[in-house]
Amino acid sequence: MTQHDDDRTDGHDTSTHTTDRQPPTITLSGIGDTLAAIPHLLGFHPTDSVVLLCGTAHGTPLSRTLRADLPPDHLMDVAAHDITASLVDDGVSSALLVIIGGEDDAGGDDAGGDDGPEAGGARRTGAQEADGATGGARETDTNGELPCARLVAALRRELDATGATDVAAYWVPQLAAEARYRSYDDPALTGVMPDPASSQLAAEFASRGYVTYGSRAELAALLAPDSEPRVARRAELIESLRADMSAVWPLATRVAAVRDALSAAHRGDLPLSDRQFATLAIALADVEIRDACLATALPPSSDLAIAAATLWAELTRALPAPERAIPACLAGYAAYMSGDGALAAIAFDAALDADPDHLLSRLLDKALRHGFAPHRLHQLGSHDTVGLCAGERSLRDTA
Repeated sequence: MTQHDDDRTDGHDTSTHTTDRQPPTITLSGIGDTLAAIPHLLGFHPTDSVVLLCGTAHGTPLSRTLRADLPPDHLMDVAAHDITASLVDDGVSSALLVIIGGEDDAGGDDAGGDDGPEAGGARRTGAQEADGATGGARETDTNGELPCARLVAALRRELDATGATDVAAYWVPQLAAEARYRSYDDPALTGVMPDPASSQLAAEFASRGYVTYGSRAELAALLAPDSEPRVARRAELIESLRADMSAVWPLATRVAAVRDALSAAHRGDLPLSDRQFATLAIALADVEIRDACLATALPPSSDLAIAAATLWAELTRALPAPERAIPACLAGYAAYMSGDGALAAIAFDAALDADPDHLLSRLLDKALRHGFAPHRLHQLGSHDTVGLCAGERSLRDTA
């Protein structure tokens, strides 16, 4: 299956975003400006990707942004259906379809035929690495077709089925200054991109605390595991502490351990010790505490939410499988609630890699891929029955 990412909006219309760390109001003029905005909307510079920028009759021209890896030729029809499946109930009226890269596929048929979806509902793959310079890249096939013309045609059919009546499609080798874009609709429609890094939108996002990474791999590195020896050492310590503490460790003490770690994250006193990592792994296995930790994500702009997101990322890197599934899930929920769909997708991937049976991660991952707006999942963050984050007192009293 292809990798899907949502944008940094709330999943539908940016006007419904409720945090102080709100993405800027987006005003774009022309296809060049729009292409240059894509890395900032996604949070990273995509390569070998298909991006859909969708508008609705009652929303904005950029109500929804989706990205997926370019599929192999024999899966293009299936991929087109999967990519647009979450748009069925959105009332999409217009779409800009952008193919980035894909010079190795200029619309020809794959000799292997159409094998259909991968067996067993295979997990989504990671994004491709940057291609580098495009000098001499093949921009059309021998028939004059732009790359991935078959995918574009399949996506048009799927978008038509959703009710989108205004669809434009462009190809660009990479999202970089002076890259030449071309229209699938009219060969005469071509132009040169401005520099994404020096656009007004880039400055707006940066001023609001957003970082645009050079690639999806750079973004994924935020949650990449520590070295194997460190992780193995912590795994042994977790087992040792679990045997010693499980029967005699009161709930209040577990909550205090999490609160102390949140305060450390707020002060910038990370990383923690191996013993603290192991202690937190055991504490988070308590469902009441895990649910209370979900509540730290709201409101996303609070000191507590920012400290918690930092802590969950630290634990995701530090802990072994399957224990890292819980902080990865918490990191994903925090990113989801703050509008960072790409980081949320990476976090849920990490959680399900660590524990394929982690139900909450699977449900949240499914909600993200189907375009559920964050506010529809706020209820998950309302079950702090252990008093972990009442009024952010946990940070003020211990900082």
